Amino acid sequence: MTSSPLPLSVLDLVPIPSGSDATAALRESLRLAQHAEDLGYHRYWVAEHHNMGAVASSVPLAVLAAASQVTRRIRLGSGGVMLPNHAPLAVAEGYRLLSALAPDRVDLGLGRAPGTDGRTARALRGAAGPMEEPFERQLAELIAFGTGQFPVGHPFAGTVAAPAGDGLFPPLWLLSSSGYGARVAAQIGAGLAFAWHINPDTAQAAAAAQAYRAAFQPSPAFPKPQVIVAASVICAPTTAEAEELALSAGLMFLRLTRGEVASFPSVQEARDYPYTPQERAVAEAARARAIVGDARDVATRLHRLAEQTGADELILTAMTHDPAARRRSYTLVMEAMRAGAVAAD
Repeated sequence: MTSSPLPLSVLDLVPIPSGSDATAALRESLRLAQHAEDLGYHRYWVAEHHNMGAVASSVPLAVLAAASQVTRRIRLGSGGVMLPNHAPLAVAEGYRLLSALAPDRVDLGLGRAPGTDGRTARALRGAAGPMEEPFERQLAELIAFGTGQFPVGHPFAGTVAAPAGDGLFPPLWLLSSSGYGARVAAQIGAGLAFAWHINPDTAQAAAAAQAYRAAFQPSPAFPKPQVIVAASVICAPTTAEAEELALSAGLMFLRLTRGEVASFPSVQEARDYPYTPQERAVAEAARARAIVGDARDVATRLHRLAEQTGADELILTAMTHDPAARRRSYTLVMEAMRAGAVAAD
C-alpha cells in the first residue's frame, strides 16, 4: 500500500477491556502493530501509564520489544518514557537494546510528567519525596549516556550504555502539552510531539509548533524541525456507532478522576452507569477531547487539525472496548485520509 501524503501513526495505551486480561490485551496490541504496518501507518508508539487498571502500558519497552519481532517496517517508539520515573542510564540502555532488535526504526519519546498519581510516582522513584533533579539535567545525562559524549569532568564519563556500538541511540522526541517541551526540543534538535489529545487547545498547539520551528537548532537526527500532533480518534461506519463506542472512554476517565483502578468498560457498562449530573459532565468533557464520527467527518477534522497546527504528522490513539472496532477505526481513518488526499490532487 502507498502511504497517505500526511503521515499517520498509532499511539497505543494497550487497553484491557472488562472481561479480558493483560495477556489478551498485549496480544491484541501486537496484532494492532501488525495491522498498522499493513495499512501504511508510519509509527507505532506505546504510552507509559501506571496504577491504571484500564491499560497495560506500564512498561512501553517490553511491548515494543515484542512488537519488534512481529513487524518489519513500521517505526517503534515510546510515547513516551516519563523520564522522572527512571534512571537516565537505564533508559539509554533499554532503547539502545531495542535499536539492536529493530535497527533504524526506533524512536525515543520523552515526557516530564509522571504518567500517574503522586503516590505511585514516589513509589516508582523509590523515594518518599518528590524528584529533585530538574528534567533538563536528566535529559542531558540521558543524551550523554546514549551517545557517550560526556562534558569534560562529568562524574559518569567513561560509563558505556550497553549494548555498545554506533547508531544504536534512537532519535529523541519531546512530548509537550504546553510550550515547555517545544522550547527544550528546539534547543537540543529533537522532534516535537504535541499532546493535543490531552490539551485540545489548537491555538496553543499551533503556537508551540511555531515557537519550536523558530528556535530550532539542527542536529544529526533532525536536520530540520518535525512536529507530530497526537489526537484521540474513534471512527466507525456511522457517526451514531462511533458515538456509542466513545461512551466507554467517558466512563474510564470518570473512574480515573476518582482514583479507581478498573478495566476498560464496555459500551453497555457505560450505558448502564447511573451518572449524577456532575459525573456526566466529567464523562462528556473527556468525550469532547476526542474526534468521533464517520470516516468522512473524521478525515475532514484531522486534515483541519494538521493545517491549523502546522503538523508534519498525526499520531492517533483509539480507545475502544472491542479490539476489532479499534482496528476498524484505524482502517477507516487511513482509507478516508488517503481518499481525501487523492481527491484533493
